[in-house]
Amino acid sequence: MNLLMAPLEKELEIIKVRDKFAEREDNDRHLSNLGFVEGAKVTIISEQGGNLIVKVKGSRVAIGKDIAKKIIVA
Repeated sequence: MNLLMAPLEKELEIIKVRDKFAEREDNDRHLSNLGFVEGAKVTIISEQGGNLIVKVKGSRVAIGKDIAKKIIVA
């Protein structure tokens, strides 16, 4: 399932970050720097209008629904 469909307050593991294209390399690097990498643990803290606040690697990060759809978790 993607991160947008994941339940609140449940720790999940990032399986894959989809849609890695050459023109989006900067976005992918930015997500990696924030901790959104394969194997990382992530927890959704809150959701409003599809936008999420998530806890990843001890930090809280706000992400939009367009990016949340591309992060696959289990």
